[in-house]
Amino acid sequence: MAKLDDNRIAWIIKSKSQARLTNRDIADAANVSISRVQQLYRIYKRSNSIPKLKKSGRKRKEITEEERIVVRKLYGIYKANACYLEKILLAHGYSINHNRLHRMLLQEGLALTEERKHVRKKWIRYEREFSNSLWHVDWHCIKDPKWKDKWLICYEDDASRYIPSYGVYEKPTSKASVDVLDNAIAKHGKPASIISDHGSQFYAVESDKRDKGLTEFEIYLLKNKIRFIVGKVRHPQSNGKIEKFFDIFESKIRYFSSIDEFMQWYNCIRPHGAFDISKLETPIRMFYARMPQKEMLMDPSLLLSGVE
Repeated sequence: MAKLDDNRIAWIIKSKSQARLTNRDIADAANVSISRVQQLYRIYKRSNSIPKLKKSGRKRKEITEEERIVVRKLYGIYKANACYLEKILLAHGYSINHNRLHRMLLQEGLALTEERKHVRKKWIRYEREFSNSLWHVDWHCIKDPKWKDKWLICYEDDASRYIPSYGVYEKPTSKASVDVLDNAIAKHGKPASIISDHGSQFYAVESDKRDKGLTEFEIYLLKNKIRFIVGKVRHPQSNGKIEKFFDIFESKIRYFSSIDEFMQWYNCIRPHGAFDISKLETPIRMFYARMPQKEMLMDPSLLLSGVE
């Protein structure tokens, strides 16, 4: 059977009203059943108007003003997209489909209409089990107007996505890489391994090794017995987690008055998509949750205290 449209229905009603053709002739010409012709004509006679096709699917459910207030409040805190907000709202006792959320965010000017993205290929994501087993590091030239052309260096824990330390400089250097790392170790302990790209701030290529020796960064890692992993050339996926972090930085930094404020929000407030958003699992929470358990050290004399 052919799919009916408003023009085809109007022709059926007109032909039936003028009795130019039999029901069989009309059905054959319109490529529909005789019962469908009769049904349409009955509707026409009852309403005295030509039937119109209804849109398929459920009627759109509008967002209530109460829901809008809650969404505005949570977006102000988490600045998350509709998919993230759907799970965050569940943690706060609200169930709103992400399509409805996206529609509201568009109305509020908090989201952008994007072209349909291509289907992403499946991949196997590697992730360390424990915190401080691997840190990612990279430099990023800031694009935001407030800090345009400044250079941001960040270390990111692989297991938790926590940023233990960062710094902003006029240009990337090996010494700055060491200073920020030293500060991170002083606060959060030493990582077993660090992975970077082939940037000259981290890694001395073979030709440089012969003339200049190792970089200050490489020497620091050797002295502190930290394994140095260098990603494959032209393979950004090796250090993809820190690259994704810089994408988040550029898209959200406009909401903050300082980089320190952004880092506090990223580490301690924003649930990370790699974990359970509905449980509001943040990088700092996961950093300590995934820290390997150490044996407790105790002064043996404490066990004998109070014993005669």
